[in-house]
Amino acid sequence: MRAFAIGLLAFVGIVANARGVADFKSGSVVLYQPDERLRLRLGSAEELAGYIKRIEAVGTAFFSSEKTREQLDVVVGLKPKKKVRVWFVSSKRSSHDKSLLALRRKLESIPPCEVHNGPVAFAIHGAIGGAAPSTEIPIPKEWRPKGEPVIVPDGVFEQIWRD
Repeated sequence: MRAFAIGLLAFVGIVANARGVADFKSGSVVLYQPDERLRLRLGSAEELAGYIKRIEAVGTAFFSSEKTREQLDVVVGLKPKKKVRVWFVSSKRSSHDKSLLALRRKLESIPPCEVHNGPVAFAIHGAIGGAAPSTEIPIPKEWRPKGEPVIVPDGVFEQIWRD
């Protein structure tokens, strides 16, 4: 793993461990792009880590009374000019679930970190009600508009998220 990614994961991991057990537990962070592209597009690992912490805090509050075990990955796309989109990969719910639509609105209203020179995508492996977080790379169904894999995020965002 590269230096930028290692710094980000270490910072997020320290914060997650200090927080303790909650009804929404975040696991690892998936970075969909190589280190050099992230360096060109993000200000710093600390800015992205702070944004991830804010997402985790909203998830923890949102699921504070949830007891049903579920794997729930939060997939985030960022574009320049502070544009944000959120998708979910759930072991129990569809992407059209009313509670996930409400959570999406909350997460998309969190001010993101700055992004330059193209989009950035990452995912937070999450779990609710004591489930173990997934270890697979989450690919939302919406990212496969024709059922074919695409390049993440540049290729997929060109197809599904046009300005």
